[in-house]
Amino acid sequence: MEGLGAVARDTKSDICKAAIDVIAAKGVEGASLREIAEAVGITKASLYYHYASKQELVNALLIPLIDDMRSVLDGLDQRPWSPTEVRNVLTEFIDSLIRHRDVGVWLSRDISALSAFEEALGEIFTLTAQLHRWLAGPDASVRDRIRAVAATEVVGGVLSSSMSVADAPDDVLRETLLEASLGVLGSSRAAA
Repeated sequence: MEGLGAVARDTKSDICKAAIDVIAAKGVEGASLREIAEAVGITKASLYYHYASKQELVNALLIPLIDDMRSVLDGLDQRPWSPTEVRNVLTEFIDSLIRHRDVGVWLSRDISALSAFEEALGEIFTLTAQLHRWLAGPDASVRDRIRAVAATEVVGGVLSSSMSVADAPDDVLRETLLEASLGVLGSSRAAA
């Protein structure tokens, strides 16, 4: 029985990989479950065994990204703020997004994807707002808050980077985004 579970997990993983490719090529609305099933080499009925709907499949693609963001940002308000910690938090956040670059291809250019995961979007906005407040630091001025938002937008570039710099190795992407986001924060907030 244990072997069957392993096959099911592999199939689910294969479905997710194929879904990312098909959705990247055709968008959430344009991708059909039939095409995804064909890309995996299974029937549409088999796909429905694992995912009851396209919405459920799209959510399955996004949950790991949200979980990673949450693991980095949960408890952030209790973390001491310092330039060194800013660097650490940004590095962890960038790494969490790099792990999901493949999802970023369609997420960053497919507006219909936004409506497909409306629920999750609220949580992403909440987590990002928490990051903005923390990055701005204690006694943040309006300029500090603006820089914090801009720095996270720079970091968000990792999601769209798969389109324009697909050949960028993860370490180069990490270093470049960290350097750029720290630069946006300014020397008084990011020195370390």
